[in-house]
Amino acid sequence: MVSCCIIVCYRPDVARLLDLCDRILRDDARVVLVDNTEIPYLEPDRLPSGCTLIAIGYNSGIAHAQNVGIAAALEAGATALLFFDQDSRIEPGFVKSLTATLNEDVAEVVAPLCVDETTNMSLPALRVGRHGWSAPIHAADATTRYPVDVVISSGTAATRSAIEIAGTLDEDLFIDFVDTEWCLRCRARGVPIYVVPTVVMRHSIGNRYFRFGTFTILVHSAARSYYQIRNCFLLFRKSHVPIVFSLQQLASTLSSRAVLLFVVRGRLSYLKSYLFAVRDGLKGVTGAGPV
Repeated sequence: MVSCCIIVCYRPDVARLLDLCDRILRDDARVVLVDNTEIPYLEPDRLPSGCTLIAIGYNSGIAHAQNVGIAAALEAGATALLFFDQDSRIEPGFVKSLTATLNEDVAEVVAPLCVDETTNMSLPALRVGRHGWSAPIHAADATTRYPVDVVISSGTAATRSAIEIAGTLDEDLFIDFVDTEWCLRCRARGVPIYVVPTVVMRHSIGNRYFRFGTFTILVHSAARSYYQIRNCFLLFRKSHVPIVFSLQQLASTLSSRAVLLFVVRGRLSYLKSYLFAVRDGLKGVTGAGPV
């Protein structure tokens, strides 16, 4: 199996990024770094052998950057493609342990058991029911991989044929819900997704968080909140995304972003981004937003 790891970067913590690359390379995998930073940020001479750097030169969105990385990985002969965020933290042997659960001769996707680095809480995958209602699943006590429908992309591994059947990432979404839409496309096209509970990855979502009753609200920028809200509306336009699922995501996102207004500074900028997001979502605006 030829493993290639795709890491999308945007003004990364270089030391942390290099540590991630080093751990990947020790597992005999290749690395494709796709830099979305507007100006040259990473120096090719500082990268370890086995890393390929592709500098986009502007923020093209995570979906486009991942597609660029996918194309490079496939051209290099990869049979297993893994996706990481620039701040992902993995233990030694992570890549080998995860890819060992893949059958490279079939179309399938595997993901680790994820734990949020900030909150120390589990990041459950989702199962989508017959009518589109999703429910979280986090079987930490399981000993074998189990089927799910939606996982976050960081730490995920897919076979070459899974990419060929499901297709590449949807660049219309730019950043948020990119992994969700792709997972539901896998579901619609018969590509199974599994969580491997014996492989754990710590991951960070959001800048910080706060508690609201029994809920944990993740804090994102006003610009990021725009995509979170707008893309909920765009999900309704995807035939493979159940309407009930889209409604569920929209209700959850709107309620959490409304609560966020009570704790962030610069409430006016957040409120403007929310209004732009609703307007653009209803109009079907795609790609990079105005914020």
